[in-house]
Amino acid sequence: MKLRKTPRTPLRLFFGLCFLNAALFFLLLPALGQNGFDWVVMENNSHFESADYFLCLLYSLGGARVYQFGVDACYSPLSYAVFAFFSRATSAADLFQGTDLLQVPYVDLIDLTPTLLTSPYQLIAYLIYLLAGVSLCLLAVRQLALRDGEKTALTACVLCSVPLLFGAVERGNLTLYVAPLVLLAWKLRDSERPLLRELALVLIAVAAGLKFYPAFLGLLYLQEQRWKEAARLIVYGAVCVFVPFAFYGGLDGLRLLLANLSQLTAGTDYFHRVQFFLGVLTFFHISGRLAHVLNLVFLLGLVMLFWCTQDRVRRLTYLAAMLAFYPPNGYRYMLLFFLLPLFAWAEERSREAAKPAARQWPEAVLFAAVFSVPTLFGLLTGFRLSFGSYTLTYVEFFIYAAAWALLALAVCGDLLAFRRRLCHV
Repeated sequence: MKLRKTPRTPLRLFFGLCFLNAALFFLLLPALGQNGFDWVVMENNSHFESADYFLCLLYSLGGARVYQFGVDACYSPLSYAVFAFFSRATSAADLFQGTDLLQVPYVDLIDLTPTLLTSPYQLIAYLIYLLAGVSLCLLAVRQLALRDGEKTALTACVLCSVPLLFGAVERGNLTLYVAPLVLLAWKLRDSERPLLRELALVLIAVAAGLKFYPAFLGLLYLQEQRWKEAARLIVYGAVCVFVPFAFYGGLDGLRLLLANLSQLTAGTDYFHRVQFFLGVLTFFHISGRLAHVLNLVFLLGLVMLFWCTQDRVRRLTYLAAMLAFYPPNGYRYMLLFFLLPLFAWAEERSREAAKPAARQWPEAVLFAAVFSVPTLFGLLTGFRLSFGSYTLTYVEFFIYAAAWALLALAVCGDLLAFRRRLCHV
């Protein structure tokens, strides 16, 4: 009896590369020892492990004065409300009675974060925080129009990915919540049920209330001329962004947050930061006002490409680039937004019956490079750590090179499509 040959597809190539890299990494981990984790985590050390969660927990103890902490207090009031929930649930404030945290320098605040683990039930509260975020990611995968086996495989790939496991989870960053909210909203916005379409608007508003930048998803509604939904999204977004200021300093809190954000985005210490466009410009010795002008041009270019493309995956690639590459001072967890084009690409490859187009194979390789642990690359480079600076690790260099290449591939595809349309005119 002849065995049926399994057809080779770009989606299977993606799964294969992800599984191969993950299996190799965990098999080699006992031999690599701590160096294995040093190699794969941000900044090649454990000093800032879970820092985003515990630092924001400390900031939330400032209550209405949270934005007086200075430039690093740059999250939205809704974000600090989330962390205030966890700090109150564990009586974290009792650990710092008699201490004015506003007078503690940032470096010393980082050193205080381990103290939070001594508060009752803080560890289990942190696990609940992580599990809730990861569960949202898994729920987003379950909404995809894929076969059950493909959903299971994609779930495993997302769980073991660098942006999720060794980015958002390792740091406890709120992108762990924001990215899946964005993904769920993207899937629900075209539902046949009006209630789910309305829920999509609410999810986008909540995501924007947590991180601001998901407001870019409003472009999806504007591009499709869904004016009424876009108007309601503005209302929901305004509620989620501005109403929480009533508990975090009111107008003074808003002014302080804007000042902190202005100071943060005016910074020039972006050397070798491939994680966002302003950092990439430093490779060409461009900084200061010119860099910020070019960053705005970059954003406008992405919006134009988003508006003009006729390809669904490319449109979501441009949207993901707005969310991941335009904001200054981002890190690898921002690449979770590239799950948008990955999910759309996976759905298209799953239902494809014809022979795959040539461009789909490099797309599969690049998506795998962004989301899998780059163990094969680690073997080639001897698992060396820093690639030029502490923010530009070898892992950072690899996954961001792949993410930027995905964007470049999308742009080239649209330029070729535009050229073909001109030739037919």
